[in-house]
Amino acid sequence: MIKYIKTISAAALVGAAVFATSSCNESLLELSDPNKLTADVAWNTQAGVESGLTGAYHTLYNSFYTNLNAYMCSGQSDEFTSDSPDNELKSLINLNYTNYDQRWNLYTYNLLYQAIFRANQVIIHAEEIEWSSEDKKTDVLAQARALRGMHYYYLTMLYKKAPLVDWISAPSDQPNESTFEINCKFVEDDLKYAAEKLPESYSEVGRVNKYHALCFLGKLYMNTGDFAAAKDCFKKVIESGKYSLTANYRDNFRHDTENNSESIFEIQNSDESPNKIGGFWGMIGNDGADCNFGNWRERFMSASPVGFGDYIVPDWTVEMYKDEKTRDGGYDVRLRDNIVYPDLWKDFPGEVLYPGDGQITAWRDDLWKKQSWCRKYCTDYYLDTKAATNPNAINVRILRYADVLLSYAECLAETGASLADAAKYIDMVRERVNLYPLAESIHKDCLKDKKSFMRRLQKERGKELMFEYDRFFDLRRWGLGTDAEYTEYVKSYSEKHRLNFVPGREWLPFPQKEVNNNPNLTQNDSF
Repeated sequence: MIKYIKTISAAALVGAAVFATSSCNESLLELSDPNKLTADVAWNTQAGVESGLTGAYHTLYNSFYTNLNAYMCSGQSDEFTSDSPDNELKSLINLNYTNYDQRWNLYTYNLLYQAIFRANQVIIHAEEIEWSSEDKKTDVLAQARALRGMHYYYLTMLYKKAPLVDWISAPSDQPNESTFEINCKFVEDDLKYAAEKLPESYSEVGRVNKYHALCFLGKLYMNTGDFAAAKDCFKKVIESGKYSLTANYRDNFRHDTENNSESIFEIQNSDESPNKIGGFWGMIGNDGADCNFGNWRERFMSASPVGFGDYIVPDWTVEMYKDEKTRDGGYDVRLRDNIVYPDLWKDFPGEVLYPGDGQITAWRDDLWKKQSWCRKYCTDYYLDTKAATNPNAINVRILRYADVLLSYAECLAETGASLADAAKYIDMVRERVNLYPLAESIHKDCLKDKKSFMRRLQKERGKELMFEYDRFFDLRRWGLGTDAEYTEYVKSYSEKHRLNFVPGREWLPFPQKEVNNNPNLTQNDSF
């Protein structure tokens, strides 16, 4: 069975030009195939626009949401360093930007605009046709605007003043750069519309719904300092009763426990055999080309013998997990589930990585050089090392309930609620991994004042959400680059920040090709 929304018609693929112009050959765009639909025909019916919406969903497989979000939103944070043989990738991860066109950065920018292009097609053409009902039109528009709002959320949170394109763009367009404030208002409008119009769920998994929109709206408000508005969004998700924490933390990152009670939105990767989920991982497969419905994180973010070893996990992460013991005197299982580190088998006896041929049952200096590596989203719990070299089929969880609980706790603290009330939501997440409530833990003093509480919350968020998709934004929200004390705190434990971070690099640089090709775009500060 294939779980993704898979019917892609010619209408969805017509004119699917990437917004960025740097690599386009305009003469190729002038060629036409008489056997295929053209844009002036494909979009003039309800069926065509509905197929276009499917094409908009298809951009969830263009590699940003299955791969690059981790590389950029986590890789550019304090959670990774690098000693990669790829010097440009090594420089990017370590914040020493030697090439603004490094492929992760260039792909991220281009692919988000590609996704926006597809959503814009649906939103604009939906207003030009007759519909079977106003409710159907509204539903299609709300899904497209939720997707566009999500794409622009990431684009704005990564690049700050990215051009705002709300039309069906052409390769020759040179839009003006925007501002952070204007972009955020645009995202807010899209997500508010979606939150109001979308249903609570669909029978088909993988579609955006009301709670998807509310969660991203809450994240937007948090990252713009409007914690009261963010609190209201997360409260609605919590009070809906639709979601709950899974009993087992790792069930959120396995292929056989997908779309569970904690999942709010996840990318529905293929569960066919690995040799059927190939395709080029970097772009969308158009015009009959294979598309990748798998996850390449494991290749780039884990260690040998399966991964390339480009992303090293710094020692402070292991130390963070070891700052307390569980109720039964052991270590937090999130340490085991998220990181392969030198003392893994000492702390968690009996662990097996990649069962079968080549299974690993003890630390391997020859593979790992006494360095720590990412384990989250790896297939080491059921595939052997040979099978695991393929892109894996584990769904990528973009939004999950634990994130909502921790975000709500932060909003409560920031809006003057009692710290004891805020701690209740952190304690729900701690309880799952058998930790004491904060008030009974060795960290109980964090409840005495807001500053101490926020520092504790930041660690709790780090433990739960490590290697997911918010850390780059979290650090900026907490003051990296703008608050001198917090910036020095990050530098005190993160070597790459100590060596290479300067204010302004809490954002990404625009790909230089985009700046060179668009006279209306200027590079972000500090680059």
